[in-house]
Amino acid sequence: MSRRFFGFLATALLALTACSAPAAVHAGAARTSARSAPATPAAHSAARHSQPVDVLSASFASSSVGWALAQPQCAGQGEPCKATALMRKTTDGGRTWFSVAAPSVPAAFVFQPSQPPNSVSRILFTSSRDGWAYGLSLWHTTDGSASWQRVPVPGPVADFAVTGGRLVAVIGACDTVGSCAFRGYSAPAGTDHWAPLPGTAIRSTEVPLLAVSGGTGFLVEGTLEPQQPLLLSGPVTGSARWRALSMPCPASWSDAIAAVPGSLFLGCGSEPGAGNQQKSAYLSADGGRTWHRLASPPFGGYLGAATMTSGGTIFLSGGRMDLYISRDRGRSWQRSPSLADAAGLADAGFELVGTTVTDAFGVAVQQDVFTRQLWLTGDGGRHWAAITLH
Repeated sequence: MSRRFFGFLATALLALTACSAPAAVHAGAARTSARSAPATPAAHSAARHSQPVDVLSASFASSSVGWALAQPQCAGQGEPCKATALMRKTTDGGRTWFSVAAPSVPAAFVFQPSQPPNSVSRILFTSSRDGWAYGLSLWHTTDGSASWQRVPVPGPVADFAVTGGRLVAVIGACDTVGSCAFRGYSAPAGTDHWAPLPGTAIRSTEVPLLAVSGGTGFLVEGTLEPQQPLLLSGPVTGSARWRALSMPCPASWSDAIAAVPGSLFLGCGSEPGAGNQQKSAYLSADGGRTWHRLASPPFGGYLGAATMTSGGTIFLSGGRMDLYISRDRGRSWQRSPSLADAAGLADAGFELVGTTVTDAFGVAVQQDVFTRQLWLTGDGGRHWAAITLH
């Protein structure tokens, strides 16, 4: 199962609760060297948490400072877990973690039979102070997670990014029969003045993926039938209608997209079968007008997400697959043997979602029914360490 499948399932579940309830910065942020920081009193108090927590999402503003959105482990794995969201923070590159404030709503995990009203499932931090938690609702912190304020949004947030002083969101959901309706919206940062981005209304059976760089946004939605995969691009200000770009892959069941200044990465996955999928990858230096074919990612698994640094490090994630890593802008792909334990669970159908922070530092979230933890790398994905949070 790819991130696209998980996104589809999540938004389908969002739609079930919509009657009762209301993957840029995606590619990494500041490049700060990892240094050991003295433990704070709050860090000492974290040791008193005896029970592990389930990590749902992680975001690092640098290689030193990061956060993890979590929830208490459920008493019974088949029961819905509707506990209030938990937040953990590190200031020393993941060596120590301590509790900080979280939005006062439940955290939502995709395997729950229904999503709690106003719940959040993902986080994005763009600096040591500014961060967002999103899902059925959107929350913002301006003090590094010491406090949170709710930001009104037009509907469930399927994907989210921040660029050029603007918030960009994919708003929408799927109904119970798998028909999905989404639209891009943007708002000036610090406001709730959301406006639809012209030309971004999408109806499909897939959740579109968002990438932003500078003042330009990209939406990709892949499908084999009945139409060709769709790639849209336009200004995040909404000053002009978004237009369709030519897709370098003529058909695709799943996609992965990432954007950094000067480079747009696109991965395409064919119709899956028996845990495998033909994949292709492309890079554009002119915003998607022309494409350069890259080395094909490995055959195993289903493509679902990509992140990229300006230095050219790319992580590919998905369902039933290892984390695929390129350190040379897609000219070659590698796996990491130290992720074998996590990838083994991913091969069973769960996800291992990787995010580049710098060329050297990255994070992966291992998401399955029984183990939801972090993996961190400080050498570009050659070696990873498992982190279980409490």
